Formats: sequence, C-alpha cells, structure tokens
Amino acid sequence: MQKILSKVKGRVDSAEVFFVRSHQTEIGYDGWKLKRSTVVQKEGYSLRVVKNGRIGFAATTDPNGIDLMVENAVATAAFGETVAIEFPSAQNFATPNIFDPKLAGLSIEQMIDYGKLFIAQCERYRGIADLSFESQKMTIEVKLANTSGFEGGYEKTVFSYGGYLSRVKEGDVFMVGDGFGSTHLPEMTEALRKMTEPFHRKMELADNIVTVSSGKMPVIFDPKGSMVLLLPIRAGINGRSVYTKSSPLVGKEGQKLFDERLSIYDDGTLDRRLGSSPFDDEGVAKTRIDIVKNGVFENFIFDIVTAAKAGRSSNGCGERGIFSPPSPSLSNFAVAAGNVPYADMIGSIDEGLLVEGVLGLGQGNIISGAFSNPVGTAFKIEKGEPVGRVKNASIAGNIYNDMREIAALGDTQELVYGSYLVPFIRLDTLNIAS
Repeated sequence: MQKILSKVKGRVDSAEVFFVRSHQTEIGYDGWKLKRSTVVQKEGYSLRVVKNGRIGFAATTDPNGIDLMVENAVATAAFGETVAIEFPSAQNFATPNIFDPKLAGLSIEQMIDYGKLFIAQCERYRGIADLSFESQKMTIEVKLANTSGFEGGYEKTVFSYGGYLSRVKEGDVFMVGDGFGSTHLPEMTEALRKMTEPFHRKMELADNIVTVSSGKMPVIFDPKGSMVLLLPIRAGINGRSVYTKSSPLVGKEGQKLFDERLSIYDDGTLDRRLGSSPFDDEGVAKTRIDIVKNGVFENFIFDIVTAAKAGRSSNGCGERGIFSPPSPSLSNFAVAAGNVPYADMIGSIDEGLLVEGVLGLGQGNIISGAFSNPVGTAFKIEKGEPVGRVKNASIAGNIYNDMREIAALGDTQELVYGSYLVPFIRLDTLNIAS
C-alpha cells in the first residue's frame, strides 16, 4: 500500500489506495438437484488522488498493472470533479466480531449437505412444487491507506443461504421462501427447520384464494414486506440529495415527520452482521446513526465527497467496489421494535391484509415516498386470523403521509435480506384496490 502511495508522492496533493481480496464459494440446487458449485477469487486495487482540487481515480485487478493505474489516476485528475476533500488521519477503531474461523474453513461438501437438509425439510412437496436452494460463503480482506497517515485493514467472513418452493396449480403460481445472512455460521439443522416451518401454513393458505374489499383497511407488513415502506426512506436519506435537493427530507432535520413511536437507525458496529466493519471504505469509523428518533428526522448518510458538497462531515457510510469510487451506503438498517405482540396486532382486525411482498418493488418515483404496487405474497385477515391468499389486489400510499400515524409496531425484530432488522408494522390508512 505504501509503495503505491510513494509512486504518487510529489505528483498530487493527496492520495488514497484501497485493496480488496475475496474468495467466494457458491452452490445451487434447482429442480431438487444440485446444479452448480463454483469457487471464485478476486482481488484488486483502486487509487484516488487529489491534484489542484480535482479528483482522479483508477483501478486494476492486474498485479502487473499498478504503474498504469497510478498514471491513469494522475491523468484523470486533470479532468476530474472539483471537490475540497480531506482523507482521514490515523486513528483507533473498535473492531466488531465479523470473522468466523469455522466459516472460513467451511468446505463445499458441507455446503452441498445444507442443500440436502433443506430438501429433507421440504420433501412433502416433491412432485407438487419446484425447489431451489443456494448458499454462498466468502472470506474478504480489506486494506486502506492514504497520505494523511491512515493505514488499516480487517478480515471478514460472510455466509448466506436462501431456499424457495414454487408451485404451479391450475395456472396459478405461488412461491414461498426465505433466507439468512451473517458473518458467522449458524447451527444449520435448526436454522433450516425454523426457516421452513412457516412454509407449511403458507402453502395451505395458498390453496384458498380469496378477495378483499376495496378502500381503506388495516394492512400489516411482515418484516420482508416492510421494504415497501423502507425503500423510500433509504433513497431519501442519501447524502447526495442534500446538495441536489432531490429528497422531501432536505431541510427537515430536527422536524417531527413520522409517528413518535417510529425510530430508525443504521449501525455498522454490530457483531455478526453483514454490514459491519471497523471503518468504512474511506477510513471513517463506523458508528450508530439515528435516522429517525421518536418520529423526528435526524440524519442523512454521507461519504466524504457528498459530505463535502453538502457542507457536512462523513458519518462513515462510504462504500465502494474495485472499479467504482465510494458512494453513500447503509450498513445495518433497523427499525426499532415497538410494544405490540403480533397476536394482538392481528387479533383486533375484522378485515385486513397481511403483506409479505409486492410486485414491482422499487419501481416508480420512490424518492417522493409514494408507492402503488400489486401484492405478490399477501393473505387476507378475517376476525384476527389469516384465512386465504389474496391475488389481483394493489396497495397504495405515501410513507410521508401514512407513517405519520402508525397503528402498531411489533415487539420483536426479525433479520431480513441479510442486513435489515425490522418488526411487523401495521398501518390503517392505506388504499386497497381489489
């Protein structure tokens, strides 16, 4: 790292070099059979320089391409963006528990056996549903150094898996599945049992297709379904929107915009979480960032460049690839739990909707907070119980209106999509079109 920095010494005002090496093993089952197993190793450097206030950038995965990368980074600075940035200096970090030696030593044969365990849990559906399962493990090494005196690195392990059943019956397609991600290896027999246990009730409900009334009614979003509500917030807090003024949240820090029961935070310091590390990809310490606290909007997320453009400071949210400069990114996004047990939340509903997923998630003008989506996996609630699956219905609303008054927040959080920790969320103001 220092050798690369020495190559630009005296040629630029400041510089930063980033290195990442990853070793990835992946297996996949389709149609109840093992279909693929791959091992891929990647490594590369990226170099960012500042010369006369302009930023240059270059990268390489060729160990013999370092000198060319240096020349390209210096050359591109002549045409680069003019931004007054400063790289962080040397500092001490608290390192979360994100490396598991047991996971690092996991063999591809063991991963294949996990697929067999999943199949055993789903054996009752052989012949009536298709099955897929995939699992991936990675070991990652990150190093970072700059001309301001920072030099650091860390190792991390990553493990993820997901399994799905897809049933076609009289032209009707129904899919049920789940997954998990962590930096540590769980006890897989029990983990797969817990994952597949809810499949059975959902497959039963899928056989009873029902309709719901149009109009306003209570909607419960399960943790996976809550992405409908969280995607607009995730888009709106990107620090780029502060200087582009593209988010409804701009200029509203410190204002109460949501129900006082709603608190949202991002925390890159948590043990065993996929988004955790001692520092971000620019050398800024990871911290807990309160985004919404008791309904009050608190913070955007910034990397060094977006912070400089907005007149702020980076809060440790810079993420990059080998060939892409840093940009603001979340670590471990969480909605704080409320105080309502799921049984109480659903038990008081005479007619409503339980939403696990929608079609077209993320499409449309999500930055405005608006959403209008056909339901993908959803169940009708009658007299406090799910009674059947709902098709051909849509939900619509705007989070900046509908989340001002939250009917209930679940008392426990669930980890979904690897890095989101979310409770059940009930809203009673959404529009349903059947």
